[in-house]
Amino acid sequence: MVIKKFDGKIGEEYELFKLSCPHFDKLENTVGKIIKKEYKNKKNKTINVLEIGTGPGYTTLIILDSDNRTNVVSVDNESLMTKQAEKILSTFIINNRVKLVTEDGLKFLKKQSNESFDIFASGFTLHNFNKSYREKVIKEIYRILKPKGIFINADKYALDNKSEHIKSLNYQLQQFKDQYSKINRPDLTKEWTKHYLEDNEPEVIMKENDSIQFMKKVGFKDIKIVLRIQMEAVFFAKKIEYKTLTVELKNTTKHPITQ
Repeated sequence: MVIKKFDGKIGEEYELFKLSCPHFDKLENTVGKIIKKEYKNKKNKTINVLEIGTGPGYTTLIILDSDNRTNVVSVDNESLMTKQAEKILSTFIINNRVKLVTEDGLKFLKKQSNESFDIFASGFTLHNFNKSYREKVIKEIYRILKPKGIFINADKYALDNKSEHIKSLNYQLQQFKDQYSKINRPDLTKEWTKHYLEDNEPEVIMKENDSIQFMKKVGFKDIKIVLRIQMEAVFFAKKIEYKTLTVELKNTTKHPITQ
């Protein structure tokens, strides 16, 4: 079960998060740059993208602007966020390039066909899930991606070095105090601080190396961090190809596989 974390002030005024995260736009724009680079020389008539965590539609807009062949299905479990996204994405919705879905992300994923999307892209969403739910989501993402499909996530990935992680967390908490005091919004300082401390709980925190190792276990290849600034990073990975999978299976034990 996923708890709704944006049904209060921070959801209603999510755009103010940018004040306290000066590198927000750079992280989000990197998602678009990756899509543009990966598909520049590909002949796809359409590029089908799945986004989990629509939010106000910031990442969705960047995905759409990255290549005019992109069509996006964007899913969010909070109607408050979907309604905000409808405004910024109205033209794309009219032109049938975006479909907004208000539903639990895992439930939606489970209803999708195998290998039905070219790209999974998301921003500032997966870190909100508890670990067991997030792992189920990542497994489903792998399943619905086409061979050579790509995974891009601009998100909060905790540094493995504990002291460095605490330093980056304290930096962000100080940003909330400094930036929201300038606009006399102590309520936002309180809510965002609470949100970040909840994300730091053992059953929730999304650590960098743990994430890499789990994605490898699921089957993703070419996993790399394209950009890191403070607590946040942009993760990139590809789904394994059938030919590669066949070779790997031949190189494994000859004993029959039992389940």
